[in-house]
Amino acid sequence: MAIRYDTILPDILSMVPACPEVIAERSIRSAVIELCEKSEAYQVQLDPITVVSGIYEYDLEPPTGTIVHRIVWMTHEGKPLEPVSSGLLEQRKENWRKDTGTPEYFIKQNLTTVNLVPVPSETISQGVEIRVALKPTQTSNACDDGVMTDYRDTIVNGALFRLTRMPSQDWTDFAAAQIYNGLFNEGLIYAERRGRQADNPVVAKVRYGGLHGGRKTRKYAGRKSFI
Repeated sequence: MAIRYDTILPDILSMVPACPEVIAERSIRSAVIELCEKSEAYQVQLDPITVVSGIYEYDLEPPTGTIVHRIVWMTHEGKPLEPVSSGLLEQRKENWRKDTGTPEYFIKQNLTTVNLVPVPSETISQGVEIRVALKPTQTSNACDDGVMTDYRDTIVNGALFRLTRMPSQDWTDFAAAQIYNGLFNEGLIYAERRGRQADNPVVAKVRYGGLHGGRKTRKYAGRKSFI
């Protein structure tokens, strides 16, 4: 289940009432993306991949509105696969695109595909399990409800940091932006710790799932609570 970014708009616009909704929502999206990139708090286990003999390239199929930021771990018939770069693999196995056998490595080639090395020599239904860290796309309008609920205050602070640092706007406040940024970074540290707790090869299905300073008042109402 996903929660729309615009559900957070009241929290943002109460602090920067002169800001247009479209700009505020864009800042919310950017804050969520940065949160997911830096903390890797948004992790899911994708549907198992059926390994096909003679095929080494496989599509990554994350939930709609997301892309794979990083592959956390992969297993082949329960055995961990080692992540490796293309350059290092060329040194270890020059003919890896032709050699067949039981996969030992994986390469994330891009946002949508992963390669198994060596090329699988047998077909195994649902032979590969894969856990990934996701992030929303730049065109998304919502994110996983767990992320949006657990890190709501961090997202609000991140969005307000972006808005208040904008130059020459009615809501510009560089002093407030510094404080919002500090609170946002504190939230990222907390989210990263929680993300690391999920960074282990346990095969289990999961559901995909402010502070403001006005130019005149200088009254701040920081959000620092963590769930």
